[in-house]
Amino acid sequence: MDLNLWKGISSFVAIDKYPTLPCPYCAAMGLKLEQSSIQARVVTEGKLLEESKRYQRDKDASVKKRKERHSNTEESDPFLVKLILAAFDYYSEATSPINGVPHLFNSFYHCEKCNGNVSASGVLLKPKMGLEDKPKPDFVKVEHFSPTVPIFNLSENTPHEVGKELFDAFKHFHFDTPSSASKLRRAIERFCDDMKLDGKVLHSRIDQLKKTYPEEAKQLLALKLIGNEGTHGSGVEELDLLYAFQIFQVVLELYDRKARLDSIQSCYAKLADKYDKKKQKQLVHKTPAV
Repeated sequence: MDLNLWKGISSFVAIDKYPTLPCPYCAAMGLKLEQSSIQARVVTEGKLLEESKRYQRDKDASVKKRKERHSNTEESDPFLVKLILAAFDYYSEATSPINGVPHLFNSFYHCEKCNGNVSASGVLLKPKMGLEDKPKPDFVKVEHFSPTVPIFNLSENTPHEVGKELFDAFKHFHFDTPSSASKLRRAIERFCDDMKLDGKVLHSRIDQLKKTYPEEAKQLLALKLIGNEGTHGSGVEELDLLYAFQIFQVVLELYDRKARLDSIQSCYAKLADKYDKKKQKQLVHKTPAV
């Protein structure tokens, strides 16, 4: 899992710098934004602040930074200094992408490896023209991919029910992190079902895993806390969730290890049988006559 990739697109990205994503069809890194497919319509800032959590957070962060800059201005500073700082602040705010004209957009991504297509929609910002000769590129934040783009590829050994819940978590990551964390918790519950861990309380079910897989049990207990926050709270940040996905990916490697062990059982049985018989013959040969 590429942590920096998903961290990078969790906020607004210039369309000319949008990274290549993993394809949901062939799993290769070949999914690219087709800029020519972008269609955008203006939306009011007020409505977008109600609907888009990422837009709201970035706007709040912009306001916070502006207040911090103002608080750093000393009362004793010369008037000209204050005027220059105010002008610079106004220009920076006016030309910042987050203060650009907001739009709703939809587009397509195309995989250069398998020719698969993915539709996407979200928020597009058109930055206001500054003093530069050429206009700034549009910035986008994708909130929906269809089909869902995997944050990490699932092994064929992963149980279907676990994968189903996990893909729901991937889907919600881009627009509702608490819901995504809650879906991750459900994926952990399906994992416990598959591992035949009995009980109704998730904590006690994970505790049972300590007998056979103590390290994985410890990791799942930490993930459960993030899932709880998503279910009962609203304080789940994108980076925390990405860390959780990364940890769960390692836990799910249990299925691959189990599959590899199962695949060598016949070889193990043959070797064990062969050399066990050889050992028995050696013991008989070395037994002194009475």
